[in-house]
Amino acid sequence: MKQSRLFLLTAFFLVAVLGAFGQQRIVLGGRAVPMLADAVYLFPKAGSRVVAFASSDQGLGIFMSAIDPGFKSKARFDKSAGAEVYASFKPDLVILKSMMKNQLKAPLDALGIPQLYLNLETPEQYYEDIATLGKVLGNETRASEVVSWFASHEAAIVSRTSKIEPAKRPKVLIMQLAASGESVWQVPPDSWMQTIMAERAGGQAVWKGANPGSGWATVSIEQIAAWNPDFVFIINYSGNSSGAAEAFKKDPRLSALKAVRNGSVYGFPLDFYSWDQPDTRWILGFTWLAKRVHPELFADISVARTTREFFSFMYGFDDAMFHTIIQPKIAGDLGEQF
Repeated sequence: MKQSRLFLLTAFFLVAVLGAFGQQRIVLGGRAVPMLADAVYLFPKAGSRVVAFASSDQGLGIFMSAIDPGFKSKARFDKSAGAEVYASFKPDLVILKSMMKNQLKAPLDALGIPQLYLNLETPEQYYEDIATLGKVLGNETRASEVVSWFASHEAAIVSRTSKIEPAKRPKVLIMQLAASGESVWQVPPDSWMQTIMAERAGGQAVWKGANPGSGWATVSIEQIAAWNPDFVFIINYSGNSSGAAEAFKKDPRLSALKAVRNGSVYGFPLDFYSWDQPDTRWILGFTWLAKRVHPELFADISVARTTREFFSFMYGFDDAMFHTIIQPKIAGDLGEQF
């Protein structure tokens, strides 16, 4: 409650500050800018206020370039830049992930630059942060609509999976293919979106408790074999996850896994960004994951239809834009045709 009140007070302060400026120049900085940008661009015309951003491309392109006609005119800078770089853009507001607070708050405060820090790590934080953005950007109605869309789609899944008895929940393993080399697999921490997805989708996150750190942790083949999951979901942030899933299935050391024997190893879907991470696309990844783990419960839900609705409602894509911009980017084991 104390944190929620703090966010509310911060939002009202920023609304007052931004109201004094005509242009409302916004800079998106620090790490994980795609997640910040995708949240900001949920609000029509907000993108026109963004004058600079810390360049961040996971390897499949920058979504901002597809939704902002003025993208090429925006300045780019390094995600590790100091406060002086931010000041050079004469911002009315800098939006950052909360992880950047210790590094940038004090120097930006000293320069008199207002900041907004967003968590954007869990569904609940998404709802709170979108509401905060609505206040700051002067569009609380849109924020309420967006939160309702996310919440209703999440509830449509959780209302069913929450009734599954613990003993009947299949063992699920979500891993990323590490950038360091082939056949190097890593699991996320307990608090991250991937773990939350696995559990709310009606599975047992078999890696839970195995990664006490704050980032991805490498696991051995022996540990994967000991977990012996019913389902394995492979993430590849910089390429086609289906290929990574195929490589996993062909590894002779993993041939005895239940998931391999049952044909239940899948590449996580992605377009510009993978659907597993705390980007706005998390709701798409969650929907897909629940249907993969419990297809009998979600026969009435189409991931392809939900995806089209998502890009239409969230970013104003008509059918032609979707088929031109998004559909060619979609990869992974979606399991449905668009």
